[in-house]
Amino acid sequence: MLTNTTLRKRFKLTDKQRNSITNLIADTLRAGRIKRKDENSGNKFVEYLPYWA
Repeated sequence: MLTNTTLRKRFKLTDKQRNSITNLIADTLRAGRIKRKDENSGNKFVEYLPYWA
């Protein structure tokens, strides 16, 4: 499972670099490589799964 926070920790980025991760997640969603775990969840706590899951 992937969230903005987990990806930021994986790349060792600070909270100030949150926007970079948000943009990366948005690009990856558009490319179809990940999908939202729960389509009805709010954006603040959204979790992502690989497209094949």
